[in-house]
Amino acid sequence: MPSVLLVDDSAVARHALSRRLKAEGFDVLEAASTAAARAIPLSGLSCAIIDVDLLDGDGPSLASELRSVSPSLPVAFFTAGAPAELVGKAQQHGPVFTKPAIDPVIAWARSAIQPPPTK
Repeated sequence: MPSVLLVDDSAVARHALSRRLKAEGFDVLEAASTAAARAIPLSGLSCAIIDVDLLDGDGPSLASELRSVSPSLPVAFFTAGAPAELVGKAQQHGPVFTKPAIDPVIAWARSAIQPPPTK
């Protein structure tokens, strides 16, 4: 079962996205903060979905940390209106989706875990 790290300080957004990801067959590891996300082992993760603007940090910085440990980890962001500067930094790591649209995030997660086509 593919596993997704979901980091969002909004309990409502985290719950809604987690519920949908689980319904789609993903194992979801939830974190409400960057500190909690740092405590989750990255081994076996298929991808990460991170809020852009977190109470104890920001998503792009967390993505950089995750990628320093797991360089090929697919990362996407989910935000309700972060500052443009943070959104720009997030886009350097992966796509940015706007809350509350969950379907595009699910589609991205599915595509992120697919192995690349063989030639």
